[in-house]
Amino acid sequence: MKKNEMTWQAMLTEAVSLVSAVIYLGLQIYYGISYGVSAINIIMNVVVMLLVYAGLTMLGIYPERVNGLTKEACSGDVRKYTIRMVRIAKLIFVSGLLFTSICDVMGKELPAGYTVGVIFLMVAVALYYEYRIIRILRERYKK
Repeated sequence: MKKNEMTWQAMLTEAVSLVSAVIYLGLQIYYGISYGVSAINIIMNVVVMLLVYAGLTMLGIYPERVNGLTKEACSGDVRKYTIRMVRIAKLIFVSGLLFTSICDVMGKELPAGYTVGVIFLMVAVALYYEYRIIRILRERYKK
């Protein structure tokens, strides 16, 4: 989606995701220094987050790759919903990591089901938008 086509909600989602990622990086460095965590562990946490963030950003730029559609098929509402799905998944992913990092710095332990809850939320968002996309594609190619 071009910048001039972005709504304020899309810009807010992208901004919150980016700020959360930067704060996460800072907290990882702080946690590593304060608690004596090995540099390899911190680097691996940061690299994984950056790779997933970059991958989701690329899917937001090329939404036709998400569902394996052609550029012609991935237009209109299909494109809009695909981009929205990727943005929300990215926001959930980065916010989930940020929350765990905040809890680590504070010395709080999260319940075992927290990660499963974040993954479930991401899958629920993906299923919701994929349902809408499939419904649009079926109507479009019903003829």
